Amino acid sequence: MRFLKKVLLFSVFFCISECCCVNCGTAKPDVTANSHHEYCAPLNIKAKTLSNGLKVIVVNMGVSDVIAVGIGYLVGSGDDPRNVVGVSHFLEHMMFHGTQNLDGEKLKEILFIYNKYSNAFTSFDITFYTHLCNKSFVDINLKIEADRMRNLKLEELAVIKEKEVIIEERKMRMESDPRINHVEEAISKTIHLFSNYSYPIIGYLDQIQSCNRNVIQEHYDKFYVPNNAFVLFAGDVTMQEAVAKVEKYFGAIPKGRDVERTRVIDPINTGLSFCVNHESEQISTHSLNIAYKVDRALFCDVKKLMILEIAVGILAGGESSVLYKNIVDIKKLSYDIAGHLDVRAFDKGILNISTTFRENKKADVIEAEVISLINKFANELLTIELFEREKQKVLDQIEMLEDNPQGMMNLILGYIVNGYNLDEIKDIKSIVKQITFEEVKNAVEILVNSRNRLMKVYSHPKEVNA
Repeated sequence: MRFLKKVLLFSVFFCISECCCVNCGTAKPDVTANSHHEYCAPLNIKAKTLSNGLKVIVVNMGVSDVIAVGIGYLVGSGDDPRNVVGVSHFLEHMMFHGTQNLDGEKLKEILFIYNKYSNAFTSFDITFYTHLCNKSFVDINLKIEADRMRNLKLEELAVIKEKEVIIEERKMRMESDPRINHVEEAISKTIHLFSNYSYPIIGYLDQIQSCNRNVIQEHYDKFYVPNNAFVLFAGDVTMQEAVAKVEKYFGAIPKGRDVERTRVIDPINTGLSFCVNHESEQISTHSLNIAYKVDRALFCDVKKLMILEIAVGILAGGESSVLYKNIVDIKKLSYDIAGHLDVRAFDKGILNISTTFRENKKADVIEAEVISLINKFANELLTIELFEREKQKVLDQIEMLEDNPQGMMNLILGYIVNGYNLDEIKDIKSIVKQITFEEVKNAVEILVNSRNRLMKVYSHPKEVNA
């Protein structure tokens, strides 16, 4: 389920609380012509804003007694001060160290006992805390989140302790993996020249080390207020039930100061491209990344995003894609090849084509073959048959989530993060259904234009002299 897995959490560092993680939900039977009306029925999404500015969003689903509930704060690494990149992620960690009313160990124990799954993540534009539980335990989670919104306890010793945890996380996720540490960061810095989107969400080692309690407290006081947050429900719950519960626990929390989110929007690229030759003793395979800039105008609403998702799915979305069939199956140049569409809320996105190729092949040969296929894609290789198949695949993926509260929450959250209108999200199935072959073809011609190709990175093992 390529589309659903990454429509939301683009390059996110997950911080999993010490809870039991259990997947839920079952897939529906194959859709038939007789179920077309139900298949295109809009999602049951409603929203209401409380007097203190806290928004309540409900996706009512016919899943008995299981609810995914979470609270999102409109703050991420894109909002971090440039001298303390990673403070949003650091604050997320500290939210599990307890409040004035509940110590950290007791908090983790409660989350473990009452939830099938609890998690939290920080992205470029949002921090989200999510729980999957039986309906009878929703109140417990809301009470905890309201307490954390208002009464977080930040102790200096806890900050120092957690700092070491985050540093180890950074080393594990980045320093130990040179492809993450160098390749993805190089691509991001090439496309996002001045924006905070060019920085790693987790931050840099020296800035993590210098982060202190006062900086985290200031970040918490500014962004963790009701008027900069929303509570999202997915499952067996009505809007009336949800509002009553949220009012009960969050209604007395006063509105904070209005939050102004500042973003540096990078200039339009003029066609300059970069090539990086990356070698390391830590690398054991030969790989190539080719990155394209994706202008915000190409995904400024749900329909345009879905057009791109269909296009990327046909081009590089798995073993049935055009690139995989040619590069891996037919020409046997690579072991794998895939495309990842990374979209951001305020600035341009990235289409990253990555392949791990065979040791006896040369990088320039692989590059020439891949770019040749990409250039031929719109006019020669993109067919109506491939388009219809990929569009149906996307529809089926959305349909499957209608029995999966956690999956539906992630889907809706992905669109909320990008600022899309709830009415558009509600009608996503009919929007996808109406997408035409010509619309995808036109988007492809813009997407893979050579002027948008900004970066290529060749990674390979470092040769050791005898």
